[in-house]
Amino acid sequence: MNARHGASLVLVVTCLGCAGEYENPFEGVNLTRPPPSDAEIGFVSAAAGGSADRRDIFAAAESGTPTRLTTCNREGRPCDVLEASWSPDRSRVMARRRNEDTNGDTRITSADGESLAFLDLARGTEAVLVAGARRVTGVDWSPIGNAIVYSALGAGDREDMFVMDPNGQNNNNLTDTANVDERRPRIDPTGTVAVYERIETGTKGRIFIYLNPNAQLQVTAGGPGEGGLTGTPYVTGSDADPDYSPDGRTIVFRRLISLGNGGLGNWDIMTVRGDGTTLTTVATGPGYRGAPDWGPRGIAFNEIDPATGLNRIVTIAADGTRRTPVTVAPGAGLQFPRWLP
Repeated sequence: MNARHGASLVLVVTCLGCAGEYENPFEGVNLTRPPPSDAEIGFVSAAAGGSADRRDIFAAAESGTPTRLTTCNREGRPCDVLEASWSPDRSRVMARRRNEDTNGDTRITSADGESLAFLDLARGTEAVLVAGARRVTGVDWSPIGNAIVYSALGAGDREDMFVMDPNGQNNNNLTDTANVDERRPRIDPTGTVAVYERIETGTKGRIFIYLNPNAQLQVTAGGPGEGGLTGTPYVTGSDADPDYSPDGRTIVFRRLISLGNGGLGNWDIMTVRGDGTTLTTVATGPGYRGAPDWGPRGIAFNEIDPATGLNRIVTIAADGTRRTPVTVAPGAGLQFPRWLP
C-alpha cells in the first residue's frame, strides 16, 4: 500500500457518501430494492423460471421466503451477479458481476469477463468500478465501511489483492506479485487486516493473513492429496475462501478433500485460530460445499447434495451443530451466502 493507506487496510474516506451520487442508468425504473428489515442472509441465485446464467441478489430470514433485490434476468440489459458484499448500512452492495455478452455468443459466461459494480439498492443507481477484463474473483466491503478489498488480474496476469475507497477512488495494488495468486480476501471485524488464499504455481492453496506490504502470516498448510480440480486453480488439499469469526480470533475456510462428485469436488468446512492452531472440521462428508461466511448466528454456506443434486444454503453453529436449512428461491447457480450487517 502507498503512504495514504499506511501499513494496514484502515482508510480515511472523505467521500463515502459520494458512492451513491452516480447517474442512474435506469432512470425512472425501479429495478432494485434493499433487503427487508427481517432479512438475515443475502445470496445470489437464478430466479424461478429465468435463465440459469442470469443470477440476481436475494435476501431471506434464516427461515423464511426469499426476496429478490435485483433484476438481471431481463432483455435489453442482461447481467449475471456472481457474488455480493454488503455495506454496513445494508442498502448498498459491491457486486462481482458479468455485465454483458461481449463475445456475441448469446450467453453471459466467464468468457465475457467479471467486473466489480457498485449498486445502491435503495436508489436504483449503479456504476462499474472495475472493468470485466480485469476478471474480479473476490470482494469484501470493510465492516467499518471505509474500504473495499478485492482480487483481480494484476502483475503478470496473476491475481493480486487491491484496496480502494467505496467510490472507486484511491485504487491500489496490495500485493503486486507476478508469480503468485492472492485471491478471495476478507477483512477482519476491526477493518485493519485481511485474510486471503495464496496459490503459488503448482502448489496447494493456503490461507494467509495480510498485515502490511512486507508481512503476510501463513495460517494453514493445506491438506493431503494430489490432482487438480478441472476448471479451477485448486489442487486436492487446497484451502480456500477464508472469513473471520465475529470476534476476529478464528478463521473459517473450506478445503478440497477429494476430486470427483461430477467435477465439483468434495469439500469440508473447517476453522482455525489466527495463529494456525486448533484446526477443526465442522462440516464434512461427500458433497460440494461453497465459500463459508461467519456471522453472528454461525457459519453459512451453500452445498450440493451428491445424491439428489439439491442446491441449498445451510447455517451451522461454530462447533458444527444446529444445522439449519435456509429457505431459498428455486433456480440454478445458488451461491455465496453472506450474513447481512
